[in-house]
Amino acid sequence: MAYRALYRVWRPQTFKDMVGQEHITKTLQNAIKEQRFSHAYLFSGPRGTGKTSAAKIMAKAVNCERGLTGEPCNECEACKGITDGSAVDVMEVDAASNRGIDEIRDLREKVKYAPTQVQYKIYIIDEVHMLTTEAFNALLKTLEEPPSHVIFILATTEPHKLPATIISRCQRFDFRRISSKAMAERMKEIVIAEGIQVSEQALHFIARNAEGGMRDALSLLDQALSFGGEEIELSHILSITGSVSGESLAEGALLIEKKDAAGAMELVHGLVQMGKSPEQYLDDLLIYFRDLLLLKTAPNLEEIQSRLEMDPEFKKLGNLFSSEGLFDIIEKLNRFKNEMKWASHPRILLEMALIRLCQGEAPEQRGKESNDIQLLNQRIQSLEKKINEIQSSGGVIQSQEKAAPASRRREVSRQGIQPTVKIPHARVKAVANQVIPAQTKRLISIWPEILGDIRDKNIQVHAWLMAGSPVALSEDGLIIAFKNAIHCETTARDLNRGVIEEAVAGFIHRRVGIIPVMENQWKEILSSLHPQEEGDGQEKQEKREEPEDHVKMAYRLFGEDLIDIKD
Repeated sequence: MAYRALYRVWRPQTFKDMVGQEHITKTLQNAIKEQRFSHAYLFSGPRGTGKTSAAKIMAKAVNCERGLTGEPCNECEACKGITDGSAVDVMEVDAASNRGIDEIRDLREKVKYAPTQVQYKIYIIDEVHMLTTEAFNALLKTLEEPPSHVIFILATTEPHKLPATIISRCQRFDFRRISSKAMAERMKEIVIAEGIQVSEQALHFIARNAEGGMRDALSLLDQALSFGGEEIELSHILSITGSVSGESLAEGALLIEKKDAAGAMELVHGLVQMGKSPEQYLDDLLIYFRDLLLLKTAPNLEEIQSRLEMDPEFKKLGNLFSSEGLFDIIEKLNRFKNEMKWASHPRILLEMALIRLCQGEAPEQRGKESNDIQLLNQRIQSLEKKINEIQSSGGVIQSQEKAAPASRRREVSRQGIQPTVKIPHARVKAVANQVIPAQTKRLISIWPEILGDIRDKNIQVHAWLMAGSPVALSEDGLIIAFKNAIHCETTARDLNRGVIEEAVAGFIHRRVGIIPVMENQWKEILSSLHPQEEGDGQEKQEKREEPEDHVKMAYRLFGEDLIDIKD
């Protein structure tokens, strides 16, 4: 006989065999015993959690020749026929490949015929969310009032895609992800029955890697059997999945705690030599530090207890880090993980991440408080300077301004006014702090193409946007600087901003919020984030203000009537 995969051989045949879904199996068993089962069920949940298996067990239980006992006997002809798929009255339909209205019409025609072998005709529609809108509409009436001999069981991993009219006609059961402990115990029963030796660490790693899906766990165990033979160790599972060992993760965390950048580079070199993926190591390291944080905040969680069983030194390592430090490390790793999607050299980005973590806080984070203090000192000095100027010459200027005609006063006052609009300063500063230089440079290079796409969609928005230029792109925001206030304010309208955001998303493959600002406002915000640049800007501003001081002095010496100002 041909070899069969473990997940097929050990597929649950009774409700008792199902793992981690007691809230569903108990309800269905009671409904069958009391003969209160519905005409339509909706089984939803992640992949590999037992939806289709529960549907087939349900079909056997309601058609078992030994009566409605809540469990199928698996010995009568009806149960055997449903198990091996020979029962013509129990039909499993794959909605992914039979998703059209014609297939549903054919199903409606066959529903009215009575079953020939068993008491109830069962229709199991798997991946039901793949049906078209027309197919759902065709199914509605039949699903609401089917013949008394028909039971529908719909299964899906994405219940949110189903119409509300379909969901309301079914009894819904949500399957949960299976806990790692329950999967490890179930796999232990299987390997004992199969006569295979598998280490406890390997079983726990498989269960953790399966992410709550029993079928995924058994598939990985099956693959490990082909790789390691009759004895499977954790190293075999790591080789198959490409994951990094707990020792390597602990070593990386310890090097970060010791600020040993050279050691971290040696670790990366060794991992690359072993064929490990930089992306996988960064992902595993992120999860490792997340577990360290959970160890401090919620040590009784099942997955943390499982981690402690696999790695006894894990708790000692957790004591070396503070909660605040773990928060900072996780945030930085997550940011580098997002950037790695766009990186052409993932290894370099991994090395940068480890060096940055070994050096402690980023420069902008280390100097944030000192920058704020310097900014306040500079503002105080600027105010003191202005007060001294007013005290020295304010009285004369004030009297002359009173004598000047209104038109001339307005003209002089306008010279120092720069156009400005109301902007979300906190949001702009957040984007400026989180700017991604490489992506910003790429966006600037393709900006003409984006403008062309916007012109095809809305030529008016294109006309307003022509006056703007992208200056900063972060993970969720894009700042566009304008010289003209009208263009800036018009672009900021919700309707126009939505057109721009949609066009930009088509080029950078994610949705970002558009923030229009004036060029002078953008320069002020940049100078507030970089005090040295602000000092240089102040000196330039003072030089620009010198002509205005000369004009005021000329007014004071010669009088307004004798002076004619020309640009």
